[in-house]
Parts: sequence; structure tokens; C-alpha cells
Amino acid sequence: MGVVSTIGEKCKRCYTCVRNCPAKAIRVENEQAKVIEELCISCGTCVRVCNQKAKRVESGIEPTLSLLDEAKPVAAILAPSFVAAFPEISPEQMVSALREVGFDMVCEVAFGAELVACEYSRLAPSRREGLISTPCPAIVNLVEIHYPELIPLLAPIVSPMIALGRYLKKEKGQNLKIVFIGPCVAKKEEIKHPSVRGVVDVVLTFKEIREIFELKKIDLAGQKEDEFDPPHPGLGRSFPLHGGLLRTAAINGDILEKDVLTICGVEDTLEVMDFLSKGFLRGKFIDILFCKGCINGPVMESNLSLVQRRDRVIDFVKRSHFQKKLPVEIASSLNLRRGFINRKVGLPLPTEDEIKEILAQTNKFKPEDELNCGACGYPTCRDMAIAVYQGLAEPQMCLPYLITKLENTLKELERSHRQLKETQHQLIQSEKMASLGQLSAGIAHELNNPLGGILLYANMLEEEMDASDPRREEIATIAKEATRCREIVRSLLNFARQTRLHPEDTDINSLLKDIASICRREIEAQANEIEIRVELEPHLPSCNVDANQLKQALLNIALNGIEAMSKGGVLTIRSFATDGGVRIEIEDTGCGIPEENLPRIFDPFFTTKKIGKGTGLGLATAHGIIKMHRGNIQVQSRVGKGTKMIITLPHRVEVEERIIDEK
Repeated sequence: MGVVSTIGEKCKRCYTCVRNCPAKAIRVENEQAKVIEELCISCGTCVRVCNQKAKRVESGIEPTLSLLDEAKPVAAILAPSFVAAFPEISPEQMVSALREVGFDMVCEVAFGAELVACEYSRLAPSRREGLISTPCPAIVNLVEIHYPELIPLLAPIVSPMIALGRYLKKEKGQNLKIVFIGPCVAKKEEIKHPSVRGVVDVVLTFKEIREIFELKKIDLAGQKEDEFDPPHPGLGRSFPLHGGLLRTAAINGDILEKDVLTICGVEDTLEVMDFLSKGFLRGKFIDILFCKGCINGPVMESNLSLVQRRDRVIDFVKRSHFQKKLPVEIASSLNLRRGFINRKVGLPLPTEDEIKEILAQTNKFKPEDELNCGACGYPTCRDMAIAVYQGLAEPQMCLPYLITKLENTLKELERSHRQLKETQHQLIQSEKMASLGQLSAGIAHELNNPLGGILLYANMLEEEMDASDPRREEIATIAKEATRCREIVRSLLNFARQTRLHPEDTDINSLLKDIASICRREIEAQANEIEIRVELEPHLPSCNVDANQLKQALLNIALNGIEAMSKGGVLTIRSFATDGGVRIEIEDTGCGIPEENLPRIFDPFFTTKKIGKGTGLGLATAHGIIKMHRGNIQVQSRVGKGTKMIITLPHRVEVEERIIDEK
């Protein structure tokens, strides 16, 4: 496992680390953002930006506590940026707290910075091809892994941490154990590098030393003040600031000096590296820090602003032996050199066709489909496609694709929900109709015989009576009402006998013409001023339906429309071809249906007509017949404007048995 790794259970697929990782060292695998050890430069950017705290930094706490428990002397070497990380106490109180933890020595890494500055002062003038400073381990990792062609430009000089470590082990003996304390994650990897391994034993971040203080119950604010152990530094305390190396080494970093560049921050660093790799900026001394100075390291955890941190360090520098000369003699007696390794990992590159194939997986078929929104963590869609090919990313990381996919899924769910709701309604309606049909059939059969007797004897009595008999009117009323009851019973039987379909190929237009003719005769008989209009689509394909039952259903609807136009109007019958069937519209210009009645118009026995004018079974029967045909019926109505019934039917219908007894 590398210095930085992912805590799987905390990773929430936000891809913030992918977007911000300057080395693109994050592989998304099974929707988890995992750090690729071989590509990671341990800069700590992902640690800083992860709000889910899903990135783990290799801990130095346990190794440090183990060293402190041993009899061997242990030295704490403190990065000068500590004054910005612990603003609540004085530097001398920090020294006292470290001694209370158990460190035998507390020294300043700033002295190592001065040793390194001596080496840069000697080396810089002789490197005409150019020089990249190497105090920052993230810069070294970046070059070794991603820009190995620039290794010849790296200054072969150790960092201040290693320089002080070598000095202390030379002076105090190789048995001395050294713990570095600073703001940097990459230092944890630096101490493992083959060219400097064994100099520093453990690296602690400022966050980790705070945890040790809490573990040991150290009262920072209550500490007395204590002095650092020698050697004491001077300007070396300025190293964590932008341009601190130049100031310490007395290298002219004036803004008008063309041969010297001071670079800090991720974006500027990557831009300079790209320029250098293309052959530009050669012959320059480049003082470069991956962060905006070490005072802005990834694990600083300070509430101070960048300006306040800078001021704290400057005040600390001014308290030092400001006029102290650089330790040139000590530096010349030490080995301050180091080497570098080409650690570049070769990743396969896809062909243009392979890129297009990957882009197509996220619905990107044309250049304008490539939004380059950066939500996936890559600057362009093509960059992401290359990452997918290299196994670093997954197509599901594309946010616009996921949104579109989600929208389509929601639409499909809504459609399925509607279909399920309609099916459920149809099932309830079917069961209700079946029950009502059985009940109606039973009632009709029981009433038919006594009604037949009443009607028979009423007619016989009427025939036997004299024309002047005053009782003939009452007998005639009995016969009339009995006849009406018989019609109601016939309606009940018709409703109950929707038992099975007998489908055959039927010309729908001819069927509609027949219905129009029947309606005209009905209008003539009632002497109503109603116009019948027939608008049929020519060459309408035939449908496999039960012509008699469908005719009954459509006629019921049409007659209902006629009855709604008591003051005259227009009844229009239309037909249209549709995908997979036909659509029939029967529209009237009558009184319309109140909105509160629309949900009930197909319920059996529901009617708004006066008593004796209807049974409430006409539309219920029509609805049942249409549903048996696997069709659908919709209603559009406005009070005072009229009603339109829209019937859709498939070309073919499967014959289905019903359980109602046909007897």
C-alpha cells in the first residue's frame, strides 16, 4: 500500500479526487476511487479535497511511539512552518511539549535548509543547461514518474530534512533515531527513496503530532518555554516561503532576472513541467514548490489565512540569528548529494476507432456530443475515453450520460407505473363487471317470467274491455310500464351476456356508416335538428373484431351523444389509422359532462337522466366490450361545449373466455 490510499467504505463516488489529482493517479474501480501507487506523487491533494475523509495517509504515530519507548536517543527535527500550524503557542513552548512527549533532542530543519543552500550556491552557476530545485519531494516524484526526461535537470541535492539528518547522524552517531515533523505528505515517501533511505526514520505530519499530544495529554498552552538544540539556523527559516531557497542561497530572484524562475502551486508547476518537457525554459534556474509554499502544505490544518501564516514565519525568521553566515565548511564536509530513478509507468494508448467506441458507450457519437464538462474528473471527454481504455476510469463516471440514463429510467418507470395502474383498474373493473353481470343475469331471469305474465294478462284485459270502459287507461298504463320493465330486463341481459368475442375481419368504416344510418333514423323518429357528419379515413385497414358487439358499443355511445343534444347540434363520427390499430372518435356538441361525473360515467347503473329515461348500462356495456377487445376508451368533455369519445382498437384481438353463465 502506498503513502496515500482510499478508505473504501467512505468513498461516495463524487470523483472530486479524480478531478483534482494533478498526476491522474486515481483509478475508478467498481465505482470506488482508488489511488494507484505507481502513479501517485504523494502530494496530498486528494487528502485535502476529499470532504468524505475517504483518503488515508500512512500513519507515523505508532512507529514514533515505538521509537520513544526504546532506549536509543530520538531526535525531533521540526520544519520551520510549525509556527503557522501551532499559532496558539510560542516556538519555545513547542520545544518543551516535544521534550515532554519523550524526544531527547529537538532541532530545526531550517539548519538543513542552510546546508542545502550552500550546495545550491556552488552548483547553480555551473549548470548552464538549467536546474530544477529538489527540496520539494512532490516535485521529485512528479519528475521521476511523469516527466523522467527531465531527470537530468533535477538538482542532485538532498532536501533540508535529509541534510539535517545526515549532519545529526554524523555528529551524534548512527544510532540516533530521527523523526521529522512537518506539513508534507510526500516526505513520508521521500525517506523510502533508495538514494536517501535510512537517514530519517519516521515522518509525522502536524496533524499526527497533535494526536500524540492529545494521546499523551500534553497541555500545550501550559508549557514552559525551552530552547532548540543546536545547530541554530538563520535565514534557513525562510525556506517554507515562496522564494525562500533563493533568499537563503543568496541567488538573485529579482522579477527582472530572466534566468531565475520561482514557481509555486499545482497549476503553475504542471504548466512549467509541460514547457520543459517540450524543450522550452532551458538554461534557467527554477526554484519550484508543488504547494504555494510549505506554509500551505496539504496537512497544515491551520485556521490562519495564507497571509497570516506567511507573517508568522517571517516573524520567526526575524527572531533568528539573522546575520549568521551560511555553514559553508560544514556543508562541504557532508555528502549532500542524491540520485534519481526513472519510475515512469507505460500506459497503453487507444486508436482513434477505440476512442470512438468508448465515447459511444456514453452516447457521444458526434463532436458536439462531447460536452467536456469535466464532471468526470478529466478535462475532456476524449481524455476520459483514454482513461477508460487504460483501466483508470469507468464510462459511468460521465455525469451527463448518467443524468440522461436516469431521466430515461424515470420515464420508463412512470410508463410502467401508468400501465400497472391501468391494468389494476381494468382488473378491478373486470371483476366488478363480472359480479354485476352475474347478479344482473340472475335478476333478469327471475323478473322475466312474472313480467311476461303481467304483460300478457294486461293485454288480455284491455282487449276484453269496452272502448268506453274508464279502466282501459289504467290497464294501458300497466302494459306500458311492464313493457318498460321488460326493456330494462333486456338491457340487464345484454349487459350480463358479454361472455365471449367472436372476432372476424371487419371493415370498420362500413360499420361506422351503418351506425350513422341508424342514428339518422333515430333522429328522424324524434324529429330532432341534429346533423350527422361522417369523416372516415379512406383505405382504413380492417380489424379482427366481434362486429355485432362492437357495433352495439359504438351505437350506445352515439345514441348517448344524440340524447345530449336535445336542442340540436352536430354528431361527428371519425376514423383514423394508427400504429397497430385504429382510432374512432364520436363527438357531439351537446351539454357536456360535469368534471365530477367523468370518473363514474362507465360505472354500471350510473346515469344523470331522469327516471324512466335510462338504465345507466349503455356506456358500461360499451366500456366492457371495448376492453374485451383489448382497446381503450377516453373521454374529453366540457360543460356547454360537448363531449368527445376516443376509442382505440388493435388490429387483432385474442379470444378470451368470460366466466359469466350464458344461460
